[in-house]
Amino acid sequence: MSERADASEVVRSYHSATTHGGDHDRSRLLRFRPLDPTNRPAPFKLYPDYPFTPLAEDDPLGRLLFYSLGVTRVSATSYFRAAMSAGNLHPVEAYVVGDDSSVRHYDPLRHALTTLREDSDGGSPIAIVLTGIPWRTAWKYGERGWRHLWWDSGAVAANLLALSDEASITLDFDDDAVNGLVGVDGVSEFALAVVQLVDVALPEAPPLHVTAPALSRAPIEFPLITEVQHATRQVFGRLHGYRPGRRPNLRAQPIEELILRRGSTRLFRHETVPEASLREPVDVAAEGAPLLEQLIAVHAVEGWPAAPRAVTQHLCYDQPLGGDSAYTVFHSTDLEKVLADIGPRGYRAALFEGGLAAGRLQLAAFSVGLGATGLTFYDDEVREVFDTDAACMLVTAVGVPDYRSRSGGSPRHPTQLTGFDDLMGRLQLRMTQARSDR
Repeated sequence: MSERADASEVVRSYHSATTHGGDHDRSRLLRFRPLDPTNRPAPFKLYPDYPFTPLAEDDPLGRLLFYSLGVTRVSATSYFRAAMSAGNLHPVEAYVVGDDSSVRHYDPLRHALTTLREDSDGGSPIAIVLTGIPWRTAWKYGERGWRHLWWDSGAVAANLLALSDEASITLDFDDDAVNGLVGVDGVSEFALAVVQLVDVALPEAPPLHVTAPALSRAPIEFPLITEVQHATRQVFGRLHGYRPGRRPNLRAQPIEELILRRGSTRLFRHETVPEASLREPVDVAAEGAPLLEQLIAVHAVEGWPAAPRAVTQHLCYDQPLGGDSAYTVFHSTDLEKVLADIGPRGYRAALFEGGLAAGRLQLAAFSVGLGATGLTFYDDEVREVFDTDAACMLVTAVGVPDYRSRSGGSPRHPTQLTGFDDLMGRLQLRMTQARSDR
């Protein structure tokens, strides 16, 4: 079997093993204790032995970093960021690379840059390298958490591209070179995407060797994650690049205000929405994600026949939000075609586009007065219900919020959420009710 065929088979095997529902071989999944509170990863990566510099309020680079990765809200137990993340785990880190090979890590809580490689006096930022820490999300989701790295980086990219007219994003880079440039090992943390701020190639530099505290008491490496990450290094066709497209702020409010208002909606009301509230946000989500098709279950949209809410709820891993929405979008791709046309690295791109489309759809939905949230799903059953060969990459539910959320705060001054525990209690009650209705 050829190297390409071997790598593609790793992708198929990984995708099957991490599929929710159905009869799949899961013998290679690691036995561990999910959500172990004694081994929970720290929410922020710190470099305490290196100097950091707070970003000024009016710094253009700081604007991009804060409104895509910054801390906007806090509760008694959680930090919430500018872009959505499954389980609010936020496994994506950011490193700013200068044209003089300087490297700085973004600290989202302090809204500061930590200098890992010194620069010259005249250096200027040319790129942001987004990396993923698999343990931070696998702590809850196991090997399926590798998918979340690409979803979350796509959601971050949705904000970045909405904020900048000049930025472009590529997934087509040399893994070893970029990992070495920003000082990550390629296993416990690895590069996901390169955000080009200017049209200049990344500088060549010796590998960066830095130290940082362990994220938890005993971080776990998942062999299947390491294997699929290595297998998807290969690209044999053209890998799409990503640039700013149609703006998600459909009603022309400043994008910064929209991002601060956005948050994952926890409860929907069963209310009908105008047809334009489906068509316009879905058009925004689809733009710039050529590997995807958008499969839609409509529950309450003017002029559209209604799908059974109970069926969609079940498809969404039996989460009530999937059925309570006005409509739910299943961002999907023909995985076999992607592997044939692009190669194994196309799997990364399809997952990334799932997060990108979901992030753009969330922003667009909030801009027209609705709410939205990302959801997981029963992979095989989505294909069966929609009668398609396409594999679901991610799900976004859109509807009328059943509460009014508070806008996020400014850098280093996040909004304090005093009623978050009550809201989560209402969500738990809704989930209990949904289970009893089945």
